[in-house]
Amino acid sequence: MPELRITADDFQVGDLVHRGDVARIEIRRITRRDGGVLAVNEGDPDEMHGFAWQHATVTRPEPATSP
Repeated sequence: MPELRITADDFQVGDLVHRGDVARIEIRRITRRDGGVLAVNEGDPDEMHGFAWQHATVTRPEPATSP
């Protein structure tokens, strides 16, 4: 799984967001709001908020390949 430095606007469901500590947050839902605000996993204990232009390091699963 490649590690990427991207803006929050490029988050995808399935990405693992690297936090400042050793935690990784798996993105299950993304909610976009006016003013560039994003909410990830809203309502869950691992909920995160930020702005679309903020950068984060994520690990993104490789796409499945067909045989």
